[in-house]
Amino acid sequence: MGKREKLRLSFIVGIAFYFLAVSMVINGAVLPRWMEIFALSTARAGRLFALYYLPYVVATFFSGALCDILGKKPVLVVSQTFLALGFFVVSLADAFPGVEWGVFLAGIGGGFCEAPLTGLVSQIFSGREGYALNLSQISFGLGAATGPYVAGFLLGRAVSWRVLYFVPGLFSVLLVVLLAREEVLFASGRDGGARLGDLRALFRWKGFLLVSFLAIFLYVGAEIGSSAWLSTYFVRELKKGFYLGGAAMGIFWGTMTLGRLIFGFMARKLDYLFLLRILVLLSFFSLLLLNVTQRVSLVLGALFGIGLGFSAIWPLVVARVAQRISDFQATAIGLTVAFGGMGALFFPWFMGMVAGFVGLRWIFVIALVLVAALFLVTQNRIFREGEKYGTSWS
Repeated sequence: MGKREKLRLSFIVGIAFYFLAVSMVINGAVLPRWMEIFALSTARAGRLFALYYLPYVVATFFSGALCDILGKKPVLVVSQTFLALGFFVVSLADAFPGVEWGVFLAGIGGGFCEAPLTGLVSQIFSGREGYALNLSQISFGLGAATGPYVAGFLLGRAVSWRVLYFVPGLFSVLLVVLLAREEVLFASGRDGGARLGDLRALFRWKGFLLVSFLAIFLYVGAEIGSSAWLSTYFVRELKKGFYLGGAAMGIFWGTMTLGRLIFGFMARKLDYLFLLRILVLLSFFSLLLLNVTQRVSLVLGALFGIGLGFSAIWPLVVARVAQRISDFQATAIGLTVAFGGMGALFFPWFMGMVAGFVGLRWIFVIALVLVAALFLVTQNRIFREGEKYGTSWS
């Protein structure tokens, strides 16, 4: 692939990942305002995350196999169509059920977006997956960092929350047009053409895949679960305003972006497992600090450490799967991402339920436990020696 094509890929993937991140995290930033306007309980508010991640998980489970069978292009066009519909429905909603329906549609679009984009990058940068996926995730991190910050800034100045959904909807429409016209990026011989029955070949990797699924489930549960409630924690528990709540999310996701840049280049030289060990330990001790203090300066410092620790875990786990599995790679990546979506589906809701009984601080206790479990999983022999033990569970 030439320089011009790679530049075009970077633009399309960058914009798509940016607004995919916005679709995932913007609800958490706007949630305190919705709770105020619509008089929502924490349990009802927490259900909103499930309404995004339930269709996200279902769509993601199928997205990889559909890419292997039909090709990535039609799947990505469908994804942006649903994201556009979701953003526009939320922006036009005059009652909370309308918001819920829009979030549900956006979840379908997100589910058909992340795995195919990840597979496209892995396919084009074969052999450098850890580096390429970390760099591609920088745009995701930028979306996750700037989205909540801009939301907090605008909401603090009485700008309508509807604007925060209408503008991303316009960009999703733009991506539908760009993807529908694109040909070169989807011209690989590995894009499409598989038969459904052939996908059973993945079962020889079931040991390695199951451990990878558990790792990504725990990680995404900790990441999305804690970040989803971060703004609400600042507004309600620490008694700070919308601006600081949005800024806290901006610090978290901004550090995630910085970490992906740093560890993306480190992944070109260092072993993925070594990097994962460092990242998980950094996340654990930063979460521990967050759990023992309510001093704002220390909380913000802990968020910096958590963001840096979380930053490259997802790309490195997915890159490890992409390196091990070449046949039906899109399906393997899709399933891995789907299990991450299951963590995002369950834990924000579960954390909201727990917070309703014992307080918002317990959200971060749960995240700490998840990260401790993640450390044990990534040190598991099957995960560490995937090629040797991935085929022995037949």
